[in-house]
Amino acid sequence: MRVDPLAPGAIAPVEVDGHECVVWRGFNGRLGSAPRFCPHLDSDLAEGYVDGDELVCAGHGWAFDGRGNVYKRNEFGRVDSKGTVIALTFEEVGDAIEVASAGHDGDLPS
Repeated sequence: MRVDPLAPGAIAPVEVDGHECVVWRGFNGRLGSAPRFCPHLDSDLAEGYVDGDELVCAGHGWAFDGRGNVYKRNEFGRVDSKGTVIALTFEEVGDAIEVASAGHDGDLPS
């Protein structure tokens, strides 16, 4: 599957191997991915925002590092791991992003 180029801070919904996901480009240029819906309360991550190179859920602020790790940061700077989620593998081909496949399925409860 191919995705159009993404500018830094942009988020795009994709479906790969039956998984609804989002792909984003961090402000450092790195691509990241996460499931389309946040495992916390099912907020649509396509409506989230990019902070640095992480995608942040607009619902309750869970952060996705794009490699399958999920965190919650509190107002005092503490970072709590929330487990792992599916991650995609990418390759940039010319002006497009080639989504190769879904990676691990993560360990968050359904």
